[in-house]
Amino acid sequence: MGIDYVAVVEAEGARVAAAVDADRAGRVPWSGDWTVAACAQHVGGAHHVVAGVIEGRPTADFGLFSSLAIPGVADPGLGAWLSGGTAALVGQLRAAAGDAECWSWWPEGHTANFWRRRMAHETLVHRWDAELGAGIVGDPMEPTLAADGIDEYLDVIVGMTRVLHSAPVGPPVGLRCTDTDGEWLLDLSAPGERRARRGESRGDVTLVGPAEGLLLWVWGRLESDTGGVTAVGDRTVLDNWTELVPPL
Repeated sequence: MGIDYVAVVEAEGARVAAAVDADRAGRVPWSGDWTVAACAQHVGGAHHVVAGVIEGRPTADFGLFSSLAIPGVADPGLGAWLSGGTAALVGQLRAAAGDAECWSWWPEGHTANFWRRRMAHETLVHRWDAELGAGIVGDPMEPTLAADGIDEYLDVIVGMTRVLHSAPVGPPVGLRCTDTDGEWLLDLSAPGERRARRGESRGDVTLVGPAEGLLLWVWGRLESDTGGVTAVGDRTVLDNWTELVPPL
């Protein structure tokens, strides 16, 4: 059975809203000045705008951000605004056919199905941010979902950032999950390009660990040797990771 991405958006969005209620001023440790409320603004903005992209398909795009009214971090209505955006996005994604044509910044992702997967993982990772900032010890990510998030990140996000930043050539980097199926070899042998080979993971350095830890590592939330993630091989490759794979 496949992943119900829309259900993920709905559930994880609700958890971000709950974190706002718990401690909106809580700091998200990995980011210098991001708070739970700022995280909620980001998630809510994405949900409202992508709902508009789906509703106004195929021509509506991120120009919708220019007309978005985002509540301030201290605004009592922030949580309700976020929840409204999540509900709108869930409704649009459920109503649209998977192959419905939509605008997207990703050349290979001009369908509603692209946005289902993209927004599920966007919301999942930022839920982790929000709960961390609010001091909430949440349930761990479901390993199959987290592994799918790694796959999406290596394909879509790494593909985008390496092009945008003309990232240099680098050695192959592997990732292997220990709690579910999932292994990848990230081939960085061409400047500004990447190839994520599934089913193999032996690189100059290989990150090994639970799917949640590896997902948070690729997103820049954890370092190796935290979250159960261990680096095997030439660890010096990781010293240049943000040059090889510029942050989103």
